[in-house]
Amino acid sequence: MKAIKRLPAVLALYLDDLLLLAAGVCFTLAAAELWGRPAALLAAGACLAAGALLVARSRRGGGGGCC
Repeated sequence: MKAIKRLPAVLALYLDDLLLLAAGVCFTLAAAELWGRPAALLAAGACLAAGALLVARSRRGGGGGCC
């Protein structure tokens, strides 16, 4: 019964991650279409770095500055 009550919170967490991943894919594809492969690689790297910063920040509790 407890697992059923926790299900919305767990799904919300994974939905958040999927939305972040989908946004990175969209930025990368848009950069590839507009400016070519180098821009796509740059956009993919920036999205990965931003995702890593968000994960690191969320593990610390989300407060404070960037680094």
